[in-house]
Amino acid sequence: MNKAPSEVEKFIHQLASPLTALQSAVDLLAHHYGQSDDQRLRNLIGSLQRSTARLRQFSQLLTGRLQMEGDMIVARVPIEAYQPAMPAQSVSAPVISIGPELAVLVGGAMLDGLAQTLAEAGLDVQRVTTGAAGLDLARRRRPRLLVIAEEITDIDPPTCVQIARTDPETREVAAAVASHHPLVGGTVPLLDLSQPLLNQVQRLLTAHQYERGMPRILLVDDEAEIRVALGQQLTDAGFVVVTAADSATAVQLATTQHFDLVMLDRLLPDGDGLQILHTLRATPATRLAPVVLLSAVSALDEKVRSLQLGADDYIVKPCSAAELAARIRSILRRSERDSSVNPLSRLPGNIVIERVIHERLVQQQPFAVAYIALDHFKEYNDHYGFFKGDAVIVHTARLLADIVHWYGEADDFLGHLGGDDFVLVTTLERAQRLGQEMIKRFDATIPYFYAAEDRERGYIFGHDRQGRPYRCALLSVSIAVVPVAPSHYRQPYEIAQRAVIVKRQSKTMTGSCLLVDQSERG
Repeated sequence: MNKAPSEVEKFIHQLASPLTALQSAVDLLAHHYGQSDDQRLRNLIGSLQRSTARLRQFSQLLTGRLQMEGDMIVARVPIEAYQPAMPAQSVSAPVISIGPELAVLVGGAMLDGLAQTLAEAGLDVQRVTTGAAGLDLARRRRPRLLVIAEEITDIDPPTCVQIARTDPETREVAAAVASHHPLVGGTVPLLDLSQPLLNQVQRLLTAHQYERGMPRILLVDDEAEIRVALGQQLTDAGFVVVTAADSATAVQLATTQHFDLVMLDRLLPDGDGLQILHTLRATPATRLAPVVLLSAVSALDEKVRSLQLGADDYIVKPCSAAELAARIRSILRRSERDSSVNPLSRLPGNIVIERVIHERLVQQQPFAVAYIALDHFKEYNDHYGFFKGDAVIVHTARLLADIVHWYGEADDFLGHLGGDDFVLVTTLERAQRLGQEMIKRFDATIPYFYAAEDRERGYIFGHDRQGRPYRCALLSVSIAVVPVAPSHYRQPYEIAQRAVIVKRQSKTMTGSCLLVDQSERG
């Protein structure tokens, strides 16, 4: 496959870069002022949109016909090939609301000034001296803000913040390291105690509220105008954007911070996007990160080459903000499906399960979560080997999927937590009906995954932790159903915690069983 001549690529890059910045600026004008009461302003923006669309189409037409002839770059464009384009559509910006209440400060005297500032701003401030105490208090009280001083010694301060940002009980809390040294926080949020504090706290709270659950994008482009304009477009479309101007910075950011997607310019001053793409694909931490290449080169061989080298998409610039946002969201949806799907059962995994339960809670309607687990699966796996164990998992998944398909409703959701644990989100009535059908089918079919002598005997021989032999019953299925009244739960993990108690009760019963939690019904 022949690569486009470098001089032609440079020419295209020089032509497309200012046009991309112009396109982004016009889209931003339309987004912020397109609904203005000033008719003259609306007319001006409309004219700019139409003119920019025509320039974009002509640029694409021109760059697709460039070729080297000696020391000249030549383009031959048929007159009849030109067709006018339609203006781009704008996107809506998200609304942010902030309401700080309690602040937990972890550390000693170095946080006195911050404590006074927060108290004067109306926050209820509570102070502890160790990272462990701070995490425990944050789990009990769910503060709006958690600040870890660099001086604590029981837990590394950035690690303490990372724990708070990861734990489902505290990840809704805005957490940061407080330091007199701006670099101590590393990749976690930082409060610089040598700078005005209240503005930093307000920015931290705003950023946490804004970024929570929003995809993070690394935008790499050497043109400052494009980084600013395109970055603002993506921000307005609901993404958190971090920018880099060169390859070295891009690789450093991509390998030290988490990004849901990386957007690379094809040509950079210290390399090109394909080199960064190769580095990301060769690095374990970024091997699966979605990568989109932005390029002014529209040649088919360049697109094919980039996709073959591992790019998830190849976007010719300039492009409209609406198209770019739509492509990014499509890639992110595909990435989430691919990363969350259990490779054995092909059912949605933990990420999707948590999102589905959260969405049901937001709807403020009663529902039920059924947790399905196999009894004696470890002993079966130890006795027959993990390939036979995998076959049992696949069989269980198929039984559940068939039952939900034939006896459930369109809004019922089935997921696979991993191992022998499954989740069904449905109504309380259907959870019981589907669960009983699952027990009937499982008990009727699972004996045939045993050798004839074990099946006839009704048990296998296992060994306890001390190596002593004992009889182990055949596999059975336990289903713990947690009815969910939205007023009783705020987060998915609270339902999971309740399910642990119900599952523990079900494990005390002999054979397959279905147990409904009675304490939280209605």
